[in-house]
Amino acid sequence: MTQTQLPKLLFLHGFLQNSKVFSEKSSGIRKLLKKANVQCDYMDGPVILKKEDLPFVMDEDKWEATVAADCNRAWFYHTDISKDLDVQAGLDAVVAQIKEHGPYDGIVGFSQGAALSTIVTNKITELVPDHPEFKVSLVISGYSFTEPSPAAADTLQITQKFQDAFTPRGDSHTKMLFIYGTADQAVPCERSKYLFDIYRNALAEADQVKAFEHPGGHMCPNKKDIIRPVVEELTAALEN
Repeated sequence: MTQTQLPKLLFLHGFLQNSKVFSEKSSGIRKLLKKANVQCDYMDGPVILKKEDLPFVMDEDKWEATVAADCNRAWFYHTDISKDLDVQAGLDAVVAQIKEHGPYDGIVGFSQGAALSTIVTNKITELVPDHPEFKVSLVISGYSFTEPSPAAADTLQITQKFQDAFTPRGDSHTKMLFIYGTADQAVPCERSKYLFDIYRNALAEADQVKAFEHPGGHMCPNKKDIIRPVVEELTAALEN
């Protein structure tokens, strides 16, 4: 089998990361996929952050180290007001990557990259019209763009601007896999479960949507007992 014939997955890193860091952070999954002859392509987010763009305080030394490591990257600028989010730059970068280096059999996203990868999964045939839908999409510590629901107290809904973006096609055959940590403080697991439930309720095929919970925080787990069944699902989907 030649390199060009290998199944290919596109990886999208999280906020304040880059392709190199995400490759290291997801090394457990990446190495198991390599053994299964799956090509993993990591790309950099297009947004270059300034210190004032951060949603939290970071001391100057840590910020300088972040910039020096080229980790002041994102897919979109953070805001707590979902309707004000603008993901176009991130989408444009991913589309350019797919057109130049694709087609891809699937996509993997972490945190902010997972929010974007979910949208790309739903919209791939619109964003790149000659591209087939993905065989598989892995969402790690993912979330959707929500706001309080006016219809019921203490409940959320996808903000109207992004309702279409986070609505899966009813006829989709993409296998959706979700990983989230119960101790995640950055993206509480309730937010990841909310996104998971959207797919579990929308896609009717048996075993098309699966979640893998771990006891850790905001990270891509690397312990074999957690990631081995995930990689088995990934590779099985890629073989179809």
